[in-house]
Amino acid sequence: MSHGFYVSGILPNQYSRFCQASNIGTIGETTLNSIFQKYAPVVSQLVKESYETALLEEIASYEELQEGIDIVTDARHGTRKNSMYTDVVCLGARTHKVLRVETISKVDCTSAQKHELIGTERIYEYFKNLRDEYEVKIRVHCHDRNTSVNKFIRINGIDTESTNDTWHATKNIAKEIKTICSGPRYKEGQTWHPELSDKAASIKTHLYWAMKNCNKDPVKLKPSLLNIVEHYKNNHEHCSELSRCKTDSNYEPTKYLIKDPKAEMLLGRALMNTQVYKSPTDYIHCMDSYYVESFNNAILQYHDKRINFSKQVYILRTSLAVLDWNEHVNRQTTSLKTDQDAKNPRRQVQVKILKRKSYNMWSEIWDQLVKIY
Repeated sequence: MSHGFYVSGILPNQYSRFCQASNIGTIGETTLNSIFQKYAPVVSQLVKESYETALLEEIASYEELQEGIDIVTDARHGTRKNSMYTDVVCLGARTHKVLRVETISKVDCTSAQKHELIGTERIYEYFKNLRDEYEVKIRVHCHDRNTSVNKFIRINGIDTESTNDTWHATKNIAKEIKTICSGPRYKEGQTWHPELSDKAASIKTHLYWAMKNCNKDPVKLKPSLLNIVEHYKNNHEHCSELSRCKTDSNYEPTKYLIKDPKAEMLLGRALMNTQVYKSPTDYIHCMDSYYVESFNNAILQYHDKRINFSKQVYILRTSLAVLDWNEHVNRQTTSLKTDQDAKNPRRQVQVKILKRKSYNMWSEIWDQLVKIY
């Protein structure tokens, strides 16, 4: 019963109310605390083994390991406001498995905003200590543009390139572009132009394409962004040879053509104000933090942001989430279905229907626990 209580991720009051409603007996708080003292070390040992296995799998996915592995990190606060604990999560960029989680508390630093930097420093120290055994180097480190982390990598990451994820860079692009697509009539031609009215969503697609096809060259990325203006002027001289505007002899623009120099100036200025244009070296790898954000969502099964846990319980729940994620993140799919967002009809995504979770971690924890008793 206690084993099921811990691995399910339910809260103590939920467990108590469920047992009362089902008219079954409950394990007392004293007994649960006694079991916890033996349960937590078992989970801690298994999560260490999971880190090592995940790292070996990540290393094996690279043909040329001399350059190092790619990682993605993000910070997750334990509660919505004034968080006592922060998890800094590090995932392998290819296997998407958790390589390390560092839990930072206000005992380490009273400012929750500084926890991500402290956790990142500890992750680098962890990999540094493993170099003699696994020869681990970090080639590319992707994160969500934390300036302190950028600075830390620039100063201390001798062989590491810092790159920022594309989603955070482009999530507000459509909203920002809309300011030059529509507005009050008396400001037409000054702050907005009707020739740009149909281009907000498609410009975001252009930005993604430019980052993905710049061949990791910042010098090539910036002109590629500015070429968006020329493309909408129906001038395709510098467009990609693989683009439809070059390959299709019957190609006709589907958007309003830019003919007014004022519209050209407004769009060019908006593109030069984007974070991608200002800091092209931070986006040449075109990496995203999708999987680490997914982990932060999956961990909510074990961590309720409304509840403040003690440190021991918090770390146990984080460890259970890591075991769950590393076991199931790359499981096979049964089929595919196409989803269309009603708010964004242009976006049609094929969604994988995954197999059921196996939860072998439950039996592994139980087997180790039985050996102790």
